[in-house]
Amino acid sequence: MWRNFCNQFRGCFNGEMALQQACEQNRIERFFTFPNFQRSAERCAEEMRRAGLAEVELEPFPADGKACWSGWPTMKAWDVESAQLWLLAPRRELLADWAIKPQHLVMYSGPARVTSELVEWNGELDADLRGKIPFTRHRINDVFAVMRALSVSGIISDFIGALPGIRDAFDLPDDVRWENSAIRAGNGAFWGFMISPRNGQMLRELLRRGPVRVKVEIKSRVYDGAFHAATGLIRGMEKPEEEILFLTHLQEPGANDNASGAGVGLEVARSINAAIRGGAIPRPRRSIRFLFGWEGIGLQAWIEKHRERLPRMLGGLNIDEIGVDQDKGRSVLHLFLPPAANSSCVGHLAEHLCEEILTPRIRWKPVADRAEIINDTITSDPNINVVAPCLIQYPSRHYHSSSDRPETLSADVMHTVGLLTATHLHSLANAGPAEARYLARVVVGASRRTLANTELRLLEGTWPFGRERSARWFAEQFALSANSLAQFSLPAAEVEACKRELTEMAGDWCGQWRTLFPSEQPRKAKSKDLKRASCLILSRTTLGAPSLYGIGGLSPEEEREFRRVLFENNLDLLLHRICYWTDGKRSLLDIVERLEFELDQLLPDAHIARTASGSLFESKRIELNLAAVLFIVEHLVRGGYLASK
Repeated sequence: MWRNFCNQFRGCFNGEMALQQACEQNRIERFFTFPNFQRSAERCAEEMRRAGLAEVELEPFPADGKACWSGWPTMKAWDVESAQLWLLAPRRELLADWAIKPQHLVMYSGPARVTSELVEWNGELDADLRGKIPFTRHRINDVFAVMRALSVSGIISDFIGALPGIRDAFDLPDDVRWENSAIRAGNGAFWGFMISPRNGQMLRELLRRGPVRVKVEIKSRVYDGAFHAATGLIRGMEKPEEEILFLTHLQEPGANDNASGAGVGLEVARSINAAIRGGAIPRPRRSIRFLFGWEGIGLQAWIEKHRERLPRMLGGLNIDEIGVDQDKGRSVLHLFLPPAANSSCVGHLAEHLCEEILTPRIRWKPVADRAEIINDTITSDPNINVVAPCLIQYPSRHYHSSSDRPETLSADVMHTVGLLTATHLHSLANAGPAEARYLARVVVGASRRTLANTELRLLEGTWPFGRERSARWFAEQFALSANSLAQFSLPAAEVEACKRELTEMAGDWCGQWRTLFPSEQPRKAKSKDLKRASCLILSRTTLGAPSLYGIGGLSPEEEREFRRVLFENNLDLLLHRICYWTDGKRSLLDIVERLEFELDQLLPDAHIARTASGSLFESKRIELNLAAVLFIVEHLVRGGYLASK
């Protein structure tokens, strides 16, 4: 199915050109302001025109703080003229300068001119911060709700984010974290500076000796503006109205995150189109659409604008920070598979190609979907149904820091990922009945591996679910994957034959290992919560699921409590998935039973989701706290994201 394409195309993709494209994107976006974001999107559109793609468009979307797409509230536009943070006493020293290192300034900081005493503060509710500037070791996201409640307008942080086994604060002693979301909702009413771990240590030593004074000068503006998406098309030959979607995001200051994704994407578009025109590879049956835009909210906005196209978009691939040299980044390339609610042959193909093309050149690992952090996987939501697995070298030593520079990138890594990306896109775009039969065997092979891995856990005694419940789960997952084959021209009779084969395989396997399954235990939940969850039927009210940080209408106290319940009960990993399983038919208890299987998949790699927030929780409990789930669902209903019957 794919090997001929890969062999014919291998010399067409140029890793050095992908690296050059990434460097040019990073040159524009390193100073991460909206005028530069527009220039970077314009550049992507121009490169696609130069490569000969069809239907190239630059599409604007409002950045006015008012528009909202599926619970993703838009931001305002933001620009900066200058920003400095000075230590005044006990000595004079420049601590941060936006013109030298733009990551020093927290994104969306409003204008400020303040001279005041610095005090250490780490989220204490009873602190008196009047007339003072707080200095915290925490990520600003984690203390912002309290900061708002205490009427504090500015903050300084030396948080850079420990990544277990990859970095600690003093691996990057003179770099700073890029903080992009914490004070967005303030629309310029707040400001923040990020300083280096070395300077943070120095300030704490000074604070132990006596008073410390600092001066803040920020010339910035938050205004009604726009953000942009650039899109172009390689038109298919037989079914041009059907599309395979390539995704990567712009508008971040890092070379790896995500100039590397843009660089590889532009080179994939150029090289596939050139190879088709030169006769090296066939024009695919379906079209391939390339989309470059804002991560998460930009994709949600584009999808809602073009929702009539969604039934004709059959799947695709998202790449995000994929270019770092793995030795320099201390990283592993993760393949984020589709969510369990939309298990698909598209994900199984991506995993198959990773094994065939990446091994042993690149360290990689398949993991469960992480929509809560990698927001361009949100198209895999069953309500949207454009399954796009994600390739990402996350976490990396340089993640969201000023050390994410072009010298960390590798043309060889970008070449290998580019070859994989092109192969995946073209294979899906060109699939007919013969190729779909190959895909069906990939699905069967992946299902066998799932059962084989579960066998080991049964023998270890670490599989937490009973036999009947496990049998239902595997049957449902395998059926979803088999059903997805119909999109790629597998005849209906063969789809049904594949489902029967998988159903029989799961049933035989459960029977073979029946004595090793644990017995089901009654839930540790109050009877009133069990009754309510078993009767509560939810339906979707928006096209997509809300952002983890986009639950609107909460007071600072409510937001703090919402986040506490999320993280303390592992529900930060499951917020999107609550929506994904909601279909207007299942009860909340039915959904919870499915979520627990997903949580079992997610917890072994929970550090992937939580290194960004700095919130690591050790709870390995698989049975969900039903009262906590009901609390979160109440907020989703109240916020207008779900409706209850």
